[in-house]
Amino acid sequence: MSNRFIAGVLLLLVPGLTAVELLRRPNANVEAGNAAMKAGNAQAALGFFEKAAQTGAIDHGVQLNMGLALSALGKHDEATQAFLQASGARDTALKASAFYNLGNGFFRGEKWDEAIEAYKRSLTLDPKNVNAKWNLEIALKKKVEKDKKDQDKKDQDKKDQDKKDQDKKDQDKKDQKDQDKKDDQKQDDQQKQDDQQKQNDQQKQNDQQKQDDQQKQDDQQKQDDQQKQDDQQQEQEQPQPQKQEGKSAQEQ
Repeated sequence: MSNRFIAGVLLLLVPGLTAVELLRRPNANVEAGNAAMKAGNAQAALGFFEKAAQTGAIDHGVQLNMGLALSALGKHDEATQAFLQASGARDTALKASAFYNLGNGFFRGEKWDEAIEAYKRSLTLDPKNVNAKWNLEIALKKKVEKDKKDQDKKDQDKKDQDKKDQDKKDQDKKDQKDQDKKDDQKQDDQQKQDDQQKQNDQQKQNDQQKQDDQQKQDDQQKQDDQQKQDDQQQEQEQPQPQKQEGKSAQEQ
């Protein structure tokens, strides 16, 4: 949007200060406020309008003027409340002006749906308000732009979320694959360890068997040696037979 176009829009957004004649009442504070607004002193005008509003029941005309003064001071939220109060007027022209300025307040806040509704209600009451028609067209275009921007953002957010979800799935799949690989490796390592332990146990058992067999042989050899020794001892202890000397022929 060019600066020239923006300036044109802003001019239409504050017609209450130029194109719409301020509501006049036979009230000194209202007249003083109107004079201050025409002189460009919105702060002083607001003070007078606030005094006028304190005189009794709600005066919709005073509320409209207060809204214009607040808007000129940049107090748009407070101005919106004043215009809402003024929109309750029975007078058609006053009611139309209240909705028109309410639409301007929503326009400034980029609340396009609310601005469109306010301008439509103003035009229903005052179909000849060209400023309301112009601002309504702009608000409708802005709403289309905003809706498209919101939809684009929603689509992009969904796309980003889908990508994030897919990345998470891919990462989970990769993590699971890595974990399975680790588990398989751990299982293989455990199997190797078990096999090695079996081999060690078998070797130990074989060594023990050899040792036992050797011990048996040693024991048997020792037993045999002892038996031989006993046999020899026994033989030595047996009495020797007496030798007989031979007789001569004469003795025979």
